[in-house]
Amino acid sequence: MRRLSFLLLAAAIMWSVASCARMDKADSAPDLARADSLMEAAHLAHDNDRIFALADSLEATGDYTKIKADYWRGYSYYARWSMHLCQKYWYEALSDDVNDREDLAYYGRTANRLSDVMLGKGDYEAALRIAVPAVEKMRAEGLTESRDYGYLLITIGCCELNNREKQAADIYFDEAYRLLNLLIDDNGIDGVSSHEDNLKTAVAGFSTIAKHYLDERYYAEALIWADRLEEVMKEYERQPETTAESIDRRRASALIFKATALEGLGSHEAAAAAYEEALKTQFCASSQGKVEAARYLMLAKRWDEAAENYQHLDGVASILETGLTLDNIQLYLLPKYRANFYARRNDEALATGMQLSEALDSAIVWNMNDKAAELATIFRTQEIEQESMQQKANLDRLRFFSAMAVTMLLIIGFLVFIFLRHRSSLRLEEAYQQLEIANARAQEASEVKSAFLMQISHEVGTPLHLISGFAQLLTTPGVELDDQSREEINNGVIANTGRITGLISKMLELSNLMSKSQLEMNDRVSPRMIAEEATATSRITAAPDIDFEMRGSGEMDFIELLTNKRAASHVLALLLENAVKFTEKGSVCLRIVTKQRFVYFFVEDTGIGVPPEEAERIFDQFVQLDDYREGTGIGLTVARSLARRLGGDVILDTSYTFGARFVFSLPRGTTN
Repeated sequence: MRRLSFLLLAAAIMWSVASCARMDKADSAPDLARADSLMEAAHLAHDNDRIFALADSLEATGDYTKIKADYWRGYSYYARWSMHLCQKYWYEALSDDVNDREDLAYYGRTANRLSDVMLGKGDYEAALRIAVPAVEKMRAEGLTESRDYGYLLITIGCCELNNREKQAADIYFDEAYRLLNLLIDDNGIDGVSSHEDNLKTAVAGFSTIAKHYLDERYYAEALIWADRLEEVMKEYERQPETTAESIDRRRASALIFKATALEGLGSHEAAAAAYEEALKTQFCASSQGKVEAARYLMLAKRWDEAAENYQHLDGVASILETGLTLDNIQLYLLPKYRANFYARRNDEALATGMQLSEALDSAIVWNMNDKAAELATIFRTQEIEQESMQQKANLDRLRFFSAMAVTMLLIIGFLVFIFLRHRSSLRLEEAYQQLEIANARAQEASEVKSAFLMQISHEVGTPLHLISGFAQLLTTPGVELDDQSREEINNGVIANTGRITGLISKMLELSNLMSKSQLEMNDRVSPRMIAEEATATSRITAAPDIDFEMRGSGEMDFIELLTNKRAASHVLALLLENAVKFTEKGSVCLRIVTKQRFVYFFVEDTGIGVPPEEAERIFDQFVQLDDYREGTGIGLTVARSLARRLGGDVILDTSYTFGARFVFSLPRGTTN
């Protein structure tokens, strides 16, 4: 009887445990659904304060994981355009643990949002640092059928396109196109996205791709994506939740993209027809619409209309929010200046030129500050993560010691106290040393920045003063100028405008080099072909008071190099330009020598030379040994960086005493 009672009691206990387990398991899904419903309601109401509060409370109750809560905390600041706080929480989310498929989905969503922010700011290096690991992680976990994964592919493609890696960009864009079409056709095969969400992502993504192809002047590809955008817009317009304003804005953008691409391909009538169709939209009457339409007007050389549209530039919110970055200066301020100049609006051109000078200085400072803020955010995220891990370890240790006897607890507690104090002392000393190093680096960076800004102000100010003088001469009442004088003034304005444009191009080129992107080595060329293209690019043969000579054995016409012709020629052209710059009167010789696995290009001049102790420092960024000469101190930095990415190098031969001799080595790759 006792045995029977014991068995019944055991069975009752097991049934109770199983029932509790079933109840806990059944209740978890409704709690999660309720939590998501609360967050979605706050999201739809644009109640950003409530989104932040919900993220905190739902994480505290265990309904949300940390990565999910950090995403929504970051989103609440993103919706308020508080970008540094937004980036802080999204960087934290990317460093959080990923425990299940839902965490992985939020990891992809966070990476998508954050890399898109960096892409919008023109920080392509930061965008790649976020997007590439995210794509690799989602591929490894098999989460490739989502709109976040698709847009990450588009972000990487845009960065590759900016780095002049068009072939790689095409591959990413095509993969994104196939995936987004699959999501649209299967009505959200990822089980999360709705049909309308996938359409919105496709419309935004195709617009971004078309815009970046136009920015890089790939008009045929831009036209393809503009047509794809128009096709997906037909389905987008049929969605019940789509607003008329959104349809109007997207249709106008698609037509402007199409008109610009057709104009670039020479189909002028078709381009004009597409542009006239765009003008019928409400969006083209807004400030942003007018500025976007100016892209086509500039390409069509409709200078007066373009100049009129650019009068609305200061009212474009999207540009004001991202700031006048170097990319925005190139995309908006320089075209505005050219439009006013060719439309003969001299006063507006002069005012734009002055604005351009001020914006360039501000953009450089803003770019440095933004980089510093981003690094500080990343550092703070890592610091918080380390503190959290340390707190967790300490809590586990305290639980373990609480089970010990009182005497053992006191002994161990005393030992732990000594250990922690010693480690804190070591960490404090290490932190102090790191602070001293950081302070020294900051001081050095400040000095370099000050010298660089002074040089940039001089390089931009000189041509702007000349342009200002020419404009004042043209607009002075009663001044009569003959055709020859007008021609000289026109040539002077164009030359000085070219100097400003060249300066910005060099700075953008240096920024692209910092991304360390791969160069395609598919060109089979001879050393002479590289030398001749570099000679033509540098215009050394037209330099006054310079005798130029190119020497090389007969075999340089028959040696075949497997390299990147454009990059190799650019390196040699930079060295030739440097030789001309520091040789006021004398000779420059380009010698080509082949030895085993390398071809050597020797650029020798009879100029002022370089002190041997400065042989390496001249290749640092923004270094100028002579402050009274034109230049930014970027050319040799770019030359060496490109040469090393080609497998070679650029050095200064200090044994040469008649001026300066730079040696550019290039691997042969393959020979005949």
